[in-house]
Amino acid sequence: MTHDTGLGSKPDKKAIADAIQRYLDANGLARKDLIREHLSKSTIEKLFQGDFTDRTLNKVEGVLKTSFQRPSRGTQEAASKTVGAYVFEAVEYLQGDYLCVRPLFTDPSNFSAYLISIVWSNEQNCLIFEEKSRFDAKYRQVGTVYIPFGTSFMNLVSSAQGNVRTILLSLPDSESILRGIISTLSNPKGSIFIPVTAPIFLRKLRAGEAPQLGKITPEGRDYEEYRSLLMTVLTEEFGIFAVPPMPGRSPRVAAKS
Repeated sequence: MTHDTGLGSKPDKKAIADAIQRYLDANGLARKDLIREHLSKSTIEKLFQGDFTDRTLNKVEGVLKTSFQRPSRGTQEAASKTVGAYVFEAVEYLQGDYLCVRPLFTDPSNFSAYLISIVWSNEQNCLIFEEKSRFDAKYRQVGTVYIPFGTSFMNLVSSAQGNVRTILLSLPDSESILRGIISTLSNPKGSIFIPVTAPIFLRKLRAGEAPQLGKITPEGRDYEEYRSLLMTVLTEEFGIFAVPPMPGRSPRVAAKS
């Protein structure tokens, strides 16, 4: 396989590497499955860091029998006004795979940890997201990224059959962490549905990182790390639960999210 154009900048290469990782995940493959006599382990590791040549990409495409050359986005690179009118160059850094953690709605002492992938969609001409590796896979969501102009927040919005779920997040800090609030419906049992909101955080994954996913109990390996990050959503005021005072108590903010 050959390409008519160069691979572009480092972010362009990282986008290609992310596409390869998504292909591996979707087909039940691991990075080690790419290793060949002509593709060393170190070469594969560098590839997923966005450090590779056109020749290396050709070899990987030959192994997987598919092309990962990023298609042209055309001349229209600005999202529609309805999602924030953001341009690709301004949000390109948001692309990638993220660890997502929130309390379980039925038992907040345990956490739900899964992955969220954010990519630019040429078809929709905006950023989109997809949830992966959820232990409760039937609730997996895909949707659109809304970034309002003039704020330091973004929204992950998904809808199905009239139901809308929103995740309102701060833009990434210096450690690539986003914090905020999820608002949706909880289905604790049977046909009972209850509105629910909870703190949530996303953290962009480093190359080769394998965080603990699934239902995270207090005995879990990464439980304390996740708990501490969730608490910063409250203590650092990335949002507020405005709750009226209980009888006999003075008005106050009962909890922050």
